[in-house]
Amino acid sequence: MKVAVLFSGDASSIYSHHLIRKAGLEVSYLVTARASQSTRMYRSHDPDLTRISARSLATPLIEFCADGEDEISPLIEALEPLDIAGLCDGAVASNRRRNRLAKICQKLDIQLILPLWHKDPAEMLANMIEEGYEIMIVMLRREHLDESWLGRVLDRNNLDDFLRACEKNRINPLGEYGEFKTIVLAGPDMRGRIEFDFEKMLSGNLGELKMMRTQLQD
Repeated sequence: MKVAVLFSGDASSIYSHHLIRKAGLEVSYLVTARASQSTRMYRSHDPDLTRISARSLATPLIEFCADGEDEISPLIEALEPLDIAGLCDGAVASNRRRNRLAKICQKLDIQLILPLWHKDPAEMLANMIEEGYEIMIVMLRREHLDESWLGRVLDRNNLDDFLRACEKNRINPLGEYGEFKTIVLAGPDMRGRIEFDFEKMLSGNLGELKMMRTQLQD
């Protein structure tokens, strides 16, 4: 079965990609939204990071323009020409997101695949770290997470502290509702490691990394 994966290069999309490939599905495309900022449905990353992440997975990347006013039609137009039987997404608990994706898949007569749906996000994150994924926090909202987490790679040593911070602030450990964003630097399915220089940028409630000289290192 050929599928496309809604993709940003974050932990949810990378792990969804991993799980469906492990289940025997063929990932034919990665599909990412280009937006001036994240909408309620699409996570927006630095375009260079997303592109280099797709390159590390050796999978074609389809880009489309999206905005907050119409989250459905642009994705339908992007998927319509593709030879796929399913669409995969990393949704965990957002009924709004699932329902909109279900409407899109119904329109295209394809299957919606949600490998993380109603799974424990803390457990999924721990599994990723155990399996060798390097997950960096590249954006956070400072009322949810302390700025000291910005630019840190989650690992066995700091995972418990991170999960405690998520529990204390009542946020999803995979950042599903935009409290923070991640990028996966390396992992079992990836060819090479994503490396970049960055500066920390703090403005009001927002902390994010300004990327410089991004590359995929063999």
